[in-house]
Amino acid sequence: MEGKIKVVLLILVHFAMLQMNSQGTSVKDLNNGLMVPNQEQVYLHANSSLVFVGEYLYYTIYCLKNNTGQLSDVSKIAYLKLINQDKEVVLNHKIELTDGIGDSNFFIPSTIPSGNYKLIAYTQWMLNNGREYFYSEDITILNPYTSDQAIFRSKNKNDSVVFMSKVRRNSSHTFLGNAPLQIELNETFYAPRESISIKITSRTMEGLGNYSISVRKVDELEAKGKTSAEEYQKVYPQKNNIDKLILPEQRGELLMGELINSENDVHLENRAIAVSFPGEDYLFKIVTTDRKGQFFINVNEDYNAEEIFVQVLSNDVEKFRIELKPEEKLDLADLKFEAFTLDRNMDSIIKERSIYNQIENAYYSSKPDTILIGKPNERFYGNGTIEFVLDEYTRFPSIKETFLEVIEHVWIQQNKDGKQEFHVRPIAPYVESGKSPLVFVDGLLIVDHERLINLSAAKVKSINISRNQHFYGTITFQGVVDVTTFKSDFFKNYFADNLLSHKLFKPNESKNYYHQSYEGELKDDNKRLPDFRYQLIWLPKFKMTKKEQHIEIYSSDILGEFEISLEGFTKSGIPVSLRKTFFVK
Repeated sequence: MEGKIKVVLLILVHFAMLQMNSQGTSVKDLNNGLMVPNQEQVYLHANSSLVFVGEYLYYTIYCLKNNTGQLSDVSKIAYLKLINQDKEVVLNHKIELTDGIGDSNFFIPSTIPSGNYKLIAYTQWMLNNGREYFYSEDITILNPYTSDQAIFRSKNKNDSVVFMSKVRRNSSHTFLGNAPLQIELNETFYAPRESISIKITSRTMEGLGNYSISVRKVDELEAKGKTSAEEYQKVYPQKNNIDKLILPEQRGELLMGELINSENDVHLENRAIAVSFPGEDYLFKIVTTDRKGQFFINVNEDYNAEEIFVQVLSNDVEKFRIELKPEEKLDLADLKFEAFTLDRNMDSIIKERSIYNQIENAYYSSKPDTILIGKPNERFYGNGTIEFVLDEYTRFPSIKETFLEVIEHVWIQQNKDGKQEFHVRPIAPYVESGKSPLVFVDGLLIVDHERLINLSAAKVKSINISRNQHFYGTITFQGVVDVTTFKSDFFKNYFADNLLSHKLFKPNESKNYYHQSYEGELKDDNKRLPDFRYQLIWLPKFKMTKKEQHIEIYSSDILGEFEISLEGFTKSGIPVSLRKTFFVK
């Protein structure tokens, strides 16, 4: 909380000229050489630095105060990108941060070629230190289904390949200096599909904190070491003074746009902008442009929409042009990629792993990850609504007849321009004001009510009516007419002048990752299913809340050396990085 107050004070004192409507990433030239306070750094814990196509790359992002190492409460959104050697974005994620932590995964498709890549992660607030101020880590992708592996050939010797030796791990590496945690195992050697008990112990209460845990087969191909939580700050470049201020996404996902007069390119202020996130579980927002014609859309709710629809609530809409600003650009000029080479003797290892990956993917439906469903959004117009499910009434062929015969407290009349529009009767003792209602079809605001009147009534499932007044700035709406079709997809074929549709770059959904078990009845249920897991478990958010905690997992049919990797931070900001190995024989 203290961090948020400092950020707000900085903005108020030093950037009083910067107008913010709600919250934005509005930028303003600065000439006083300030450094942003309460700056953040992110650390990325990935489960591997080498991944085959057809595999998942799991990761956890920690957003930290760079002066204390404690979890940051400034940004609610982080970004993660997979960059190829041509410095192009191959995969792109937006991640919601809850109390400074977010997680997700990349599925590596077969369309991605073998090569050396970078994972880069950042928050918008971090970019005030420079467009190259982000966390980066090398990652190798191997596509065994293509014959082109030239990228991995040594360029140091003619027609030869550098032998890549296996990285040696220290199996007793469970303490690093005065690390507050310890990893213990009940055994060192396990049989296939055997229970493995992992005990995490805190030396003192100081070890309580937030961690991520990966248990994975030690990779004979993996040569580069992953950056640990203790070392992550070393990857950052030197900070720069503020050039243009980018405000943090402090209240959730942020979209920013401008409203411009299309006749003279003047930015238009104090205009209401309606934003629809359509669908069955829709969102609706109204924002107002500032003196520079900018508007800011803050989204801290869950939503399912793939695109938004933006329109101006004004009578002279034909003069307007709406523009949504693109994602903040990065400076990738100094990005350097670590080389990776293969040995021909590793051909059998690659083939075996590729076969096992294909088998695991074929049986994915039997042991899937599950997406955590977000909390449904309540209708913005609140309680006191009347719902009409049309199948419970006599069906009429037209919308006009349906409202006349079925829907109470709503009527249709012509306005001064001769166009038909809806009106909703207010609740007594309020009297009719002549104000128009908000009219929706499947969550899309309909400014031209005749578009609804011309809709086939056979497509309509239900109609909700709110008789309350709704206030947005200086605009008052009398009631709501909320129409839901059977397919909830009216917006897919809807077009209108000065209606801007924009494809959303959505945050990734949270997941519960599959946890293999052979306990009790599951032993017989899963006996016939193949189990070729290289990744035995991934725990992206392991919260240490007491001095001793246990994790129960099962080995797979894969034999060899496995490693437990724990990364994270204590409540006081101390980084912790632990490793411990065991064997399956």
